[in-house]
Amino acid sequence: MRPYLKYIIPIVIPLIVLLLPLSAFPFEGLTIVQQRVIAIFLLAALCWVFEPIPIYATSVVIIVLELLMLSNKGIFFFRLDEGEAHFGELLKYNDIMATFASPIIMLFLGASS
Repeated sequence: MRPYLKYIIPIVIPLIVLLLPLSAFPFEGLTIVQQRVIAIFLLAALCWVFEPIPIYATSVVIIVLELLMLSNKGIFFFRLDEGEAHFGELLKYNDIMATFASPIIMLFLGASS
């Protein structure tokens, strides 16, 4: 495999999933927020497999993307269609950060540094 593909694949595939219309997915009732979660999950999985950045950096990128794209205090561009039925419900930023405040997660973060 060409060396530059390990940097391109983890970016391009999640971007394609993010830009696809909801009708392209085989799931009934999929919302835009759920589509974003799928794209973030693909980014995480592909970054872990191809390792374009270190694994610990991937976890930080995922947290930041969740806060920017899925939270109610995220980037304005990602909150434009919030009132529409097919958009889904944005998460509270406090709830996102509370999942990472578990003592076990803090133990893992402390051990990796």
